[in-house]
Formats: sequence, C-alpha cells, structure tokens
Amino acid sequence: MLALIAGAIIVTAAALGWFWSERERQPAILAVATGPVGSDAYNLMREVADVVARHSDEVRLDIRASRDSSQNIAALNNRSVDAAVIRADTPVVADIREIARLYPDLFQLVVRGDSPIRSVTDLAGASVSIPQFGSDGFRSFWVLGDHYDLPIDGFRWTAEDFSDGARRLIAGETQALFTVRSLRDPDLIRMFEDAQLKRIALRYIPVRQAEAIALKRPFLSSGVIPQGAFTGATPVPSRDTPTTAVERVLVTRADVDAEAVRELTRILFEYRLDLTLRFALASAIAAPEAGVGLSVPLHDGAQAFYDRDQPGFIQENAEPLALLVTVLTLIVSALLALRSRFMARQKNRADTYNYQLLAIRRDAEKTTDPTHLRKLKQELNAVLETVVVALDTDEVTDEGFQSFSLLWDAVRETINDRLDDLTISRSAATFH
Repeated sequence: MLALIAGAIIVTAAALGWFWSERERQPAILAVATGPVGSDAYNLMREVADVVARHSDEVRLDIRASRDSSQNIAALNNRSVDAAVIRADTPVVADIREIARLYPDLFQLVVRGDSPIRSVTDLAGASVSIPQFGSDGFRSFWVLGDHYDLPIDGFRWTAEDFSDGARRLIAGETQALFTVRSLRDPDLIRMFEDAQLKRIALRYIPVRQAEAIALKRPFLSSGVIPQGAFTGATPVPSRDTPTTAVERVLVTRADVDAEAVRELTRILFEYRLDLTLRFALASAIAAPEAGVGLSVPLHDGAQAFYDRDQPGFIQENAEPLALLVTVLTLIVSALLALRSRFMARQKNRADTYNYQLLAIRRDAEKTTDPTHLRKLKQELNAVLETVVVALDTDEVTDEGFQSFSLLWDAVRETINDRLDDLTISRSAATFH
C-alpha cells in the first residue's frame, strides 16, 4: 500500500514538473504613456504595439494616452506605467533610463503670406497663438522669447489649443502661430490643407541661431523644415527653413525587466521597415547617441540589444591574447624543462649516495677485519650526514631520501651482522 502511495506521489510530481516547464509562458505587458490621442507619439506607439504583437511572444504593449511629457515622467515615477515617450528637454530623475530616439519635433512659427513678420524679433507688437499653459510647447515658446529678448508684455499672445490657433490664423484673427511638433503631425497637415482649400497662403518664419540656443539648453539641436514639406506645386515652405529641434525619446525605469526591454528594442529596429510603412515617422527611430539629446544612461535591456554585434573582449583582442598564450606556453615549457632537469639532478645525486652505500656493503661482506668494519661504519655515518645536509638544501628529494634511508638501514645491519659473526668466530677459535 505504501509503495502505491509513493508511486502515485512520484508520478504526480513528475507530471506537475513537466507542466510547469512546458507551460505556455505569458508575455510581459509594458504600459506605455505616449501623449494625447491622435498625437504623433500616440499614433506611433499604437503601431509599435501592433508590430510587437505580431512578431513577439515575449512582450505586449499597453498604450495609454496622456497630456504631455511631464505627466508621463510623473506616471513613470509613481510606477503607474513602465515606459513613456517624452521630449529630450523634459526634467527627469536618476531612475530614468533611455531605450531609443523616436523622431524630432520642430519649432514652427507660421504666419499668413501677407504678414509683415519676417523674423522672430518681428513678433514684437503682433498677436501670436502659442501652446496651452503648462505644456511642453508653451515652455518652448518662452525659450525663444528668452533668447531673442522678446518682452512678455510687448506683444499679444494667446495660449490655446493648436486647432483653435490654426483656425484663428487662417481666419486672420491672429498674425502668427507657434507650435512644436513633427512635420507629419495630422493636425499640422490639416491646417495647411485647409489653408490651401481656402486659397490662403501660409509661410514659415525661420528660427535661426539653433546652435546658440543649444548652448544654454543642450537638449535642443538644429533642424530644417525642407522646401515643399506640405505642398509641392507652390512649395510650402518656399525654401529650406532653419529651425530648432527637440527629440522625442522612449524611456523607462531602471527596474523594468531587462528581457522585456531588450525584446521591445529588438522589434523597434528589426521591424523598422514594417513600422515605417505603417507610420512614416518610424523611419527616424535610432539608437541614442552619447552627449546628444536626453543625457540619461541606457537601460540594460536596450544596451544588450545595441551591443549584440559588438565583438567580445576575446574577439576584439584575439591577436594580443594569442601572442600572450604563446609566450606563456613557452615560459611554462621552459619552467617545466628546468624543473625536469633539476629533478633529474636530484635523482642522480641520490643515486650517487646509494652507490656509495652499495660499495660500503660489498666491502663489509668481503672483509674479515673487525677494525675495517668499524671504519666502514664511520663512512656509513658520514654518508648519512652528507645526505641530510643535501636534503635540507633541496639537492635531494624527499622520495630520494626515503629510498636512501631504507638502503642505509640495510647496509648498517649488514655491517653489524658481520661484526657479530667475526666476534663469535674469534671467540670460538680462542676457546679451542
């Protein structure tokens, strides 16, 4: 009965172990904060989520709309999301890690074609629509205001939603509109399409001195709005227009699972063509560059993917290591040869002492003179003293000394036996 119970327990344990090892592993789910519904960040990450679901069994993305980069960082900090899309100029804490650069947002200052505004400094005295209070774009406008010394009360600015500002610009109710977004932003494209339908010309004001602005704000960089970005027949803009750019980057926390982040990074780069066909901005996805944009470390999982083609230490230093191995082999071979010669010398020296003992024994077996036997005994002791000194100076090995000791004892017994025999023989002769 006990045997049956034990067998049942073993079979059950084996079945459970097999089920545990072979069970279908559930993919890790990463919650990703993006931006407002319909924004570039939101649309791009929705496409990324679809591609991840098609090509990975290890990870899934839960895309969540949000207000802006600041809210995304707050969500990361309170652990309500695992990853987020933010602008490179967003303040972050030490726990944040970078995964990839996604695409650049460009500073864009648009006016009607008949506007007298030709440069940023011409905004003084004009009416301007700028992004909503507290938003990333709102702060960006005042970065320009600071650099160009625009007086806060020297022009009429209205902080409002982009759609409201675009409508008022086309209607002629405001003279300029400032925004920070990509050139593929759906709302931006709709604004230019609407203006074209209403036969209202719009043009870009260049935002020059981007490198100078980046001196104070190194998260920013220079960018270009290419000629004909929105219309080609009558190109808008009419020429390549310099401006300032800020990268959108995908970030996470340091404690997010490295394998899940590595898999997400792999999908971003190995299936970038698939993503680009779905959403043109995906073509700008790139690995972070040291000293450019967001200055935070890479996540270990992303780093593992980027280092996949990097040669290991052994591959990178194959020739020096091969030379080192060769030299070490020669040194070890030389040391072994020296050791072999040294041990051979020790053995030869021990053999010499053994030969001396054998000679003393032969002499002892032949002699009939007790006085000569005593002399041989003295020689035997002298050889022992010599060998003890040789052992202390490593001229004889322990094994050689043990062999010598056995033979020395045997020779000593031989001499003692001969002395006893000669003593008995002489006593018998004297008695008769």
